[in-house]
Amino acid sequence: MFNERKSIESFNAYQCIRNYLVDLSLQELIELANDYGVEVGKAYSLNKKLEVNPTRG
Repeated sequence: MFNERKSIESFNAYQCIRNYLVDLSLQELIELANDYGVEVGKAYSLNKKLEVNPTRG
């Protein structure tokens, strides 16, 4: 049976995660991916200078 409340909660969780990821710099995304075992190409070395994301304080 369709559960509208669960659907809304799921959508809200998606929006929250999406907004969090959008606010991250490329370097932060790479570090997060590595934390979860995702291999990132050599072009994105973790030794690069950390990018500054103007949307974050």
